[in-house]
Amino acid sequence: MKFDHYVHSCNCSTHEIQDKLDLILRKLGIVQQKENYIMATLDEALAVVTAESTVDDSIVALLEQLAAQIKAGGLSAADQAKVDAIFTSATNNSAKIATAVTANTPAAPGA
Repeated sequence: MKFDHYVHSCNCSTHEIQDKLDLILRKLGIVQQKENYIMATLDEALAVVTAESTVDDSIVALLEQLAAQIKAGGLSAADQAKVDAIFTSATNNSAKIATAVTANTPAAPGA
């Protein structure tokens, strides 16, 4: 690896150098603020995904319980209609999630 280092003399006053350093520090502060904002946004996104996972786990548990009830003794027509509505709703929600993920997933680099 090769590193080139150049030293340039500057006929700048101490005041001019201080002004440039102040500018650099202000810009660094802006970068740090944006980094904090991005991290907060990522934390919020993670919380939403985690909550969604919890909801998904609850749906899976519900469906497993319903399947066990059906195997244990069947359901009345009214209960079967409720089960059908749950499955229809779960399927629709799954389709919404799949559509949102597909729409908001960037294409692979070079694709």
